[in-house]
Amino acid sequence: MPAVDADLVERLSHHDEYFTAKELVRFLERHHPVEGPGVPRDLTEAYAEELEYDLDRLQTSLDDRLTDARTWQSGERLYKLDENVSIYPPSWHEQLAGSTDLPKYVEVMLESVRAPEGVEIDQSDLGVSQEALLTAVEIIGDIDRGTAHELLRSQRLEGDLVLWAFQNPEELVRLPEGTTE
Repeated sequence: MPAVDADLVERLSHHDEYFTAKELVRFLERHHPVEGPGVPRDLTEAYAEELEYDLDRLQTSLDDRLTDARTWQSGERLYKLDENVSIYPPSWHEQLAGSTDLPKYVEVMLESVRAPEGVEIDQSDLGVSQEALLTAVEIIGDIDRGTAHELLRSQRLEGDLVLWAFQNPEELVRLPEGTTE
């Protein structure tokens, strides 16, 4: 089993409830540096074991959510990235690796939005949650959360992004009018 970071185990142990498989992978992608995108599955299992999670249950949950799809899939999916696992599909990692261009993140993330059958949605009316955007740039862009917040602020002030909260307590991040097809 790979080595776990005792400080991260301590942080994880202070949560009131068990993390789901996806939440644990998300946490490790954000906080446990590894080579390349995603995290090794056995690293996820090592943390679960250290936290005294039900390892069989976690493995079943990972298996149930794991897909080899290259693009975003609906639901609580996890994606295979060679030997690693990620909350983001391979296509996102390929298009955005190392990037801090937040409008590009929004554009790529919006490609996954599908309207229900028979419903037409103007792409310019869509956005991604600020939380989802910051997490994506933190994981894929490999930067810390504070830097991601600062990028959002500066790129918004430059007019590259728009924050919009239309009857929503969580702000949506949109591309400025005229930049979507």
